[in-house]
Amino acid sequence: MIFGITVGTIGYVLIENYPWLDAYYMSVITLATVGFGEIHPLSGEGRLFTSLLILFNIGLFAYSISTITGIFAEGGFTKILRDFRMQQAIQQLKGHTIVCGYGRHAMEVVAELVKQNARFVIIENHEGKAALTREYGYLSIEGDATEDDILKEAGIEHAAALVVTLPSDADNLYITMSARQMNPVLRIICRAHTAADEAKLRRAGADHTVMPERIGGFYMATLVDKPDLVEFFNLLSNMGPGNVVFEELHLREFFHRLKGKTLESCGLFRHARVSIIAIRQPDGQYELNPLPQTVLHPEQHIVILGNMEQIAGFKEQILSE
Repeated sequence: MIFGITVGTIGYVLIENYPWLDAYYMSVITLATVGFGEIHPLSGEGRLFTSLLILFNIGLFAYSISTITGIFAEGGFTKILRDFRMQQAIQQLKGHTIVCGYGRHAMEVVAELVKQNARFVIIENHEGKAALTREYGYLSIEGDATEDDILKEAGIEHAAALVVTLPSDADNLYITMSARQMNPVLRIICRAHTAADEAKLRRAGADHTVMPERIGGFYMATLVDKPDLVEFFNLLSNMGPGNVVFEELHLREFFHRLKGKTLESCGLFRHARVSIIAIRQPDGQYELNPLPQTVLHPEQHIVILGNMEQIAGFKEQILSE
């Protein structure tokens, strides 16, 4: 419409020598088709120009109607509304997990996050896979995770963890470096293809690196002589919500009531229906089956075993006492 008014105004000035205000007014009433008369009598060239201007306006109006109709007919309006709601939901997330990619490994990651009722956002560049995440009802962004703007849109500054599962180690390395700069306290778990890439990813800022082929080989080799043990751990990892799971808790979150105490004297585990499997020391070493006399420190992590109900009750007990 603005383009049509501009063309009409300039045309009347050049063809009919109208003053600029009269030319503007003539363009408006012509395009609006309100039926007002001519300001000044038009020449033949002026009438031809006016006819073309009216036809142009009719064509523009028809095109606009067809475009709007197409948006509604093809679900475009629904998509716009859905994307807006999803963007609003992502902006409200804090302490969530960002999963880069939605390939075979990422699908397993997302399945486990769903079991844990964890909040997460998926970034996927492939249109078909991105549509699949939306079909499942997951919060997702269709875009390239190597771009900083996409990471920011996923809430990288407020996220607690980042899982990078792209097939290219170069992309994984770039994402790790960018994410570490944007969020220094972010926990980054990154997929690697070779041992050399593992070292590079660690130097770039990854907290943990995972080689799926190595884990798969270890799993199959262990099945050779320890099948029952492998089946037991497989049971732990696949029974789902309401059943047996491992949980890691940072003692700093509730250390105000544990300062200077031991596992035995703090009393938290006396009536708890969870098992203490290990304590992770600040240097990363694990103390398996810790003794009751073990002194607790704020930088330690405890690994407990129980079902979801038992672990939730244990956390509630910690916060209430």
